[in-house]
Amino acid sequence: MISAYPPNPQAGGSALLVFSGIPNVTVAWSLTGSGTLTPQGIATDARGVASALYTPGTAGDKPTVTCTHGTAP
Repeated sequence: MISAYPPNPQAGGSALLVFSGIPNVTVAWSLTGSGTLTPQGIATDARGVASALYTPGTAGDKPTVTCTHGTAP
């Protein structure tokens, strides 16, 4: 599951995206639509959390962010 803080970032702002899943596995973030997505690491931590920073692009665009993850060892 991905949560956004704030949930609806405005132009000129940004949102912290937080993925909650399996602990200690690699993650890959992807963005479809405008804006930029900057992962804050390549794996979940011991609690299963990974994050990325999203900055909106074109006003009115409906981007999609996904986070895929590996499997537990």
